[in-house]
Amino acid sequence: MKTRMFVSTLILVFAVLITVGSCATRKKANVAQQDEALYGIADDLDWSRWRGPNGDGISMETGWDPEALEGGPKIVWKTNVGLGYSNAVIKGKYLYTMGNEDGEDNIYCLNGETGKEVWRYSYPHQHFGGYGGATQSTPIVEGMYVYALSIEGILLCLEAKNGKLRWKKDLISEYDVVKPYFGFGGSPVIEGDLIILTANTSGIALNKKTGEMVWGSDKPPEKLYLDSSTGPHYATPVMYDYEGKRYAVITSYVGVHSVDVETGKVLWLYKWEPYRNTHVSDPLIFNGKVFIEQFKKMHGSVLLDIKRGEPKVLWKNQSLSSDVSSPVLINGYIYGCAGGPYYSHGLLRCLDVKTGEVMWEEDLETVTITLMAADGKLIILEDDGTLRIADATPSSYKEISSGNVPVGEGQSRKFWTPPVLCNGKIYCRNYTGDLVCIDVSK
Repeated sequence: MKTRMFVSTLILVFAVLITVGSCATRKKANVAQQDEALYGIADDLDWSRWRGPNGDGISMETGWDPEALEGGPKIVWKTNVGLGYSNAVIKGKYLYTMGNEDGEDNIYCLNGETGKEVWRYSYPHQHFGGYGGATQSTPIVEGMYVYALSIEGILLCLEAKNGKLRWKKDLISEYDVVKPYFGFGGSPVIEGDLIILTANTSGIALNKKTGEMVWGSDKPPEKLYLDSSTGPHYATPVMYDYEGKRYAVITSYVGVHSVDVETGKVLWLYKWEPYRNTHVSDPLIFNGKVFIEQFKKMHGSVLLDIKRGEPKVLWKNQSLSSDVSSPVLINGYIYGCAGGPYYSHGLLRCLDVKTGEVMWEEDLETVTITLMAADGKLIILEDDGTLRIADATPSSYKEISSGNVPVGEGQSRKFWTPPVLCNGKIYCRNYTGDLVCIDVSK
């Protein structure tokens, strides 16, 4: 009798597990069908947020041709999306970005294959603070929605299919957030049901479904000793795992904070020594370490060990510092721009991550350099619109192909936004809003 009851119980448990598994499979299938119906393509290589899927400037794409720029870039389409630095994000066959035109900020949805506008959402731009009319942060696409942060601190959630407003929050008036001197520049990052933002001293988190604040952080003091800073910085939060929890690395006038994503509680703080200016470059997190590239050459860069929950300096030097560009890490070596427009010159450098030693540098004779990487290759965009593809190797700079990104006659050549590779195409954007799609497919 006991044996029969035991067998019956096993059968019942097995049936429940099958049912639960079947429901989970159907749920995943329904989500995939919704994505495919909305975006046209279900692709793990989508570039649906700032700096790509992992926020590190690295694409897993391999089906592209690094030699494609030889003989001149193959232009698929060109369009203009207005003033700003907002990057392109791609989900399926759609591209999303932001720009300013005629006193209005616009969030765009374009057909990524043709460049044709699918929809746009417009809102007024008030032009306050120490900057002009431009957009800075990059939207993020998740599921059926697009989330975008304006330079003035307006966070919007729109329906991805038609641009219809779902909710809108003013971070300054509703959540007592301090306006950065140059406006909000860090891009939104989504973790579970939360939107994590660079704001105040150690970030804030909002519910992605409603826009309501979940946790906040202390406001910076009303007066800092620098005219060009109000406390909050411009880097985008970078996520990592520690002891079974998710943490966000967020910078401000105090230093670099590691914050519990669910609660906002600060795990550790690395203070600037001393604080002298704003921070734009995103941190790199890998193997229990954090690499931080600072704004000024005098401060340079630092590698921290965070395996024990507190930051320990492994090395610090002046080998890499940048005012607008974020680096990439490939096979134990960091590639990035040393310098930039506020230095009046930028160099491409390769650093050994173990020691901070410069392996090589290449003077491309440009003002600044932005970059990303894919399949062991660097995709490099210079301030003047020169696009280069090179091997990511510590031995020397080895260029594979290069070409000029064409823009409208008389337009600015100010390319401060990093290139994006997605589905065999490279997207480049300049300050005046010229967005160019280049074919690099095999």
